[in-house]
Amino acid sequence: MPDEFDFHKYKSMDEYSKTMEGSKYLHDLYLKAVNHPVRREILEIVNKTKKISKKELLKKLIDSKVIKDENQLIYNVDYLLKAFCISSIKDSDDGEIFYEITQSGKVVEYFE
Repeated sequence: MPDEFDFHKYKSMDEYSKTMEGSKYLHDLYLKAVNHPVRREILEIVNKTKKISKKELLKKLIDSKVIKDENQLIYNVDYLLKAFCISSIKDSDDGEIFYEITQSGKVVEYFE
């Protein structure tokens, strides 16, 4: 059975869907992403704002006591990026990072 390292170079859902193992791995990753309370809160914030800077997202999460530091944000955002729930955009002018919700991440609209 393949593990995470077999898929670390995949960049799209299409690459995962080429094999049953890849599809299963992505499905498991996606479920872990959207069912985690911190990641779900990140999805809700990004979905409401449509586009948010990394700095602003970090501030909101720390102010609401969802996370304690930037390392927690990075870990959870990386997970959401790998599961294709959000996308990352780097501003060409100042290098600031922004996050946008993807179609897969919009599942948060159906949670209570």
